[in-house]
Amino acid sequence: MAAPVFEAQDLELAWGDLKVAEGISLAVGAGETVCIVGRSGCGKSTLFHALAGLGKPVSGRVLLHGEDITGVPGRVSYMLQKDLLLPSRSILDNAALPLVLRGVDKRAAREKARELFATFGLEGTEDLWPAQLSGGMRQRAALLRTYLMDNDVVLLDEPFSALDAITRVELRRWFAKMIGELGLSALVITHDVDEAIDLASSAYVLDGNPRKGVVTHISDEIAIDAANSDAARGRMLEALSLS
Repeated sequence: MAAPVFEAQDLELAWGDLKVAEGISLAVGAGETVCIVGRSGCGKSTLFHALAGLGKPVSGRVLLHGEDITGVPGRVSYMLQKDLLLPSRSILDNAALPLVLRGVDKRAAREKARELFATFGLEGTEDLWPAQLSGGMRQRAALLRTYLMDNDVVLLDEPFSALDAITRVELRRWFAKMIGELGLSALVITHDVDEAIDLASSAYVLDGNPRKGVVTHISDEIAIDAANSDAARGRMLEALSLS
């Protein structure tokens, strides 16, 4: 079996003096999408902050291609739940922002971003403002901006939860196709079991509620494919009902 491109090894997390999670180990293979599924309040976003290097775990390691990147930001791309597009910049300038921040000339950054607009289903929106786009199109623009951070591993924190049901289904199926075409590996937080089934080849179920004194841990790891999707859905629902 090939070594994972991204992994967490035995992470312990805390909010100040409150222990949030312990024993968190997970892995993402090349070109794979993996979901983290859990109820609100179990510490999913705290875990993502640690995985993205925006916070340090109490103990444990985060590895990228075998290199220890614990507490080092910028090595993986991170997209938050809200699209966070800058309202005073065009969609093109929003997408090009990661390149500009890395020192790429503004004109060159715009041209590189522009080349990808058709790929991301954004052709014709280059000169529009974020307020002029639908929620689904804003998320596509945010995903393009995340892609231009130029990392091969992306972390996405409930990226489709703010969308209406029809748009959410359409966009996550588009996203699953795009991940393969772009050669990315993705770790996605979701509280939606159907989303995990649509997107992922495996899912980790988190169990716990730190504010109620129950330290979060991984209660199940579930492989997902077309042949076992119903069984995987039932197993996830059962695990979540017990949490």
